Amino acid sequence: MEKTFRSLSTHQEIDLLPYLQQKMEEPWDLYIGTDSQNIGNHTYYATVIVLHNSSKGGHILYCKEMEDRVLDTFTRLWKEVENSIEVAVYLRSQHFEKISSIDLDLNPDPKYQSNSLLRAALGYVEAMGFKARIKPYAAAASCCADYILH
Repeated sequence: MEKTFRSLSTHQEIDLLPYLQQKMEEPWDLYIGTDSQNIGNHTYYATVIVLHNSSKGGHILYCKEMEDRVLDTFTRLWKEVENSIEVAVYLRSQHFEKISSIDLDLNPDPKYQSNSLLRAALGYVEAMGFKARIKPYAAAASCCADYILH
């Protein structure tokens, strides 16, 4: 995987696998999510790995990427799903089996554009063997990744 992750608390690059191996010695829930935003001529994607322990708080790791502006909303949102799945598949291939969920920044309300790919995205995530969460329960994508972009 060609993504570089940083710690939100220090903004320093981390060596992802050793960092997660150390953290996962304790009982953490692991969530993955991606959000995107068009700014000027570019589209920015923020993919996060959120480690949460109800008694110790959380750790947020993020990867921020930029590409030429994606004009089509469906394409931009689908790339969010793909980025999250890429990270989850990579972690699973490295024996991190305890991925709690992939959080999708998609809205179940049909009046929002993101609803148009909700069923396909849920099917894709579940077909890959992961649990999916959507708004309002998708905190990794809708809150943490969004925070990275603002």
